[in-house]
Amino acid sequence: GSFRAGLAAENARRDRLRARGQRPGLHPYAGYLTGWLAWLAGAWALAGPAGAAVAVALGAYASGQLLLSDYVQHYGLTRAVDARGGAEPVAARHSWNAAPRMSAATMLNAPRHSDHHAHPSRPYPALRLDPPDRMPTLPRSLPVMAALALVPPLWRRVMDRRAARWAPGPGAAQGAFAAPQSLAE
Repeated sequence: GSFRAGLAAENARRDRLRARGQRPGLHPYAGYLTGWLAWLAGAWALAGPAGAAVAVALGAYASGQLLLSDYVQHYGLTRAVDARGGAEPVAARHSWNAAPRMSAATMLNAPRHSDHHAHPSRPYPALRLDPPDRMPTLPRSLPVMAALALVPPLWRRVMDRRAARWAPGPGAAQGAFAAPQSLAE
């Protein structure tokens, strides 16, 4: 559903620009789809149907890896919502990080996820870690935790208590990405 949700958000953004009399320019989803079709056509031209099948398989694998990483790095963490429905500002406690240096080195600092959200324009090599008491930290490296997430009962046993420690305070409404049901049990 993330493709549809992103498309809806982009369409809403473009509608707001038009309402203000601004021209939104080329729709980014047109570029995404054009790029994908060009990649598929190139794979077909180079290796025929087998090349196109490999391109589709690589795309599915990459998408799966991205979704798994996002799942692990945001599991059970929510932002409090105020009475007007606005979410609290993004803080270090809104995404999981992994401290092992080897994970950071091999994954271009992607395990320093909180800093990426707090400073989206900061280059990945410059991402930093906050002290552990200010940010959720995974008990193992990101690749190990991603593998663990593929076994849901074991994943929940390891992560639910940790996620509950970072839940918004009493009386705070849950955001759009509410904690999984197993956290409430």
